Amino acid sequence: MLGAFVKALRHAVPSLEVRDVPIDHLPADDESDASHPRIVLPLSLTNHGQVAHAVAAECRRDPGLLSARALGPDWVLAEVSVRRLVDAGAHQGDTIVMGVMGSDDPAVIADYSRAAQFLSAVWGGPVHLGSISGNDTSLGEAIDIARAYGKRVVIASYVLTPGPAADAMRSAGADVVTAPLLDGANPDRRLVNLVVERCQEALATLQRPTVAAMGPAAL
Repeated sequence: MLGAFVKALRHAVPSLEVRDVPIDHLPADDESDASHPRIVLPLSLTNHGQVAHAVAAECRRDPGLLSARALGPDWVLAEVSVRRLVDAGAHQGDTIVMGVMGSDDPAVIADYSRAAQFLSAVWGGPVHLGSISGNDTSLGEAIDIARAYGKRVVIASYVLTPGPAADAMRSAGADVVTAPLLDGANPDRRLVNLVVERCQEALATLQRPTVAAMGPAAL
């Protein structure tokens, strides 16, 4: 999924060199042309947490790196999540639970809450929040609460790709579970455009953007 996403990004912005690398293998300034700006863009659904801390550490180590904002929370992700709900057969009579990975970091929890608010606004109905781990309401508890409404319970999977988090949501006991945000060989073009927007933001004060370094996915 990530490979298809990076490929789509390369096709969308041929003027950028896109490198898909782990956070602990970002190229140092002596490995790249110092005359060209370099961006590290975390493929994460929160601006805080493990990936954000790793990006900040890399930028402190290598002042030549520019840090872009993470993908989420953002209205675009809410729009894609609604598309996933529609594809899964959800309707307005269902009770929606946004399933997230969870965290002990209050800033991450706040980002998840904001993402749920975005989804609620775009979906046009209440959205509850359930976490696989961390200090917020657990996914199982959120599903149990949702059952009290006497309606179908649908999990809107707020994860980027298939993996352990998506598997945990599928086995949590909801009636319907949506696919991850990246699902299939052809990524939603809105997600590609969101990455481009993040790069443009990071390069707003610079000229001749030519190189982008991709961070890891946070599932």
